[in-house]
Amino acid sequence: MHKLIISVRDNETYVGGIVHNSHYFNYLECARNTALRENGIDFFLLASERGIKFAQVQAEQKYKIPLKANDRFYVTTKILRESSIQFRFVQDIYRLPDEKICLEANTIGVLVNEKGIPIRPPSDILNLLTNMGVK
Repeated sequence: MHKLIISVRDNETYVGGIVHNSHYFNYLECARNTALRENGIDFFLLASERGIKFAQVQAEQKYKIPLKANDRFYVTTKILRESSIQFRFVQDIYRLPDEKICLEANTIGVLVNEKGIPIRPPSDILNLLTNMGVK
């Protein structure tokens, strides 16, 4: 499981200091991309060099408690193989330092080719995912 520490920035909050719900999507995406990049899978390079892109097909978020201005938090990311072409990202956000859970999320994604058609992951990507413990 991957863990990424992030801090809430002022522009991510309402006037009352609560994080706007749309920013949670950004936190989760940043954590997913960082987890993959740190394990050799860089979606920006895949898109520019091989025409392979990542597409979300489903996202679910359960809000528990809000993050606020200046909070530090971490996002955990676990990747599961959902089918031959789908991957599930199980992610949680915990506030620091008390480690209270703020959000539970599940995102399902696929790789698509230049035409936007879902594809099976190439063997080199599958090998990298296997090295991360994805089965």
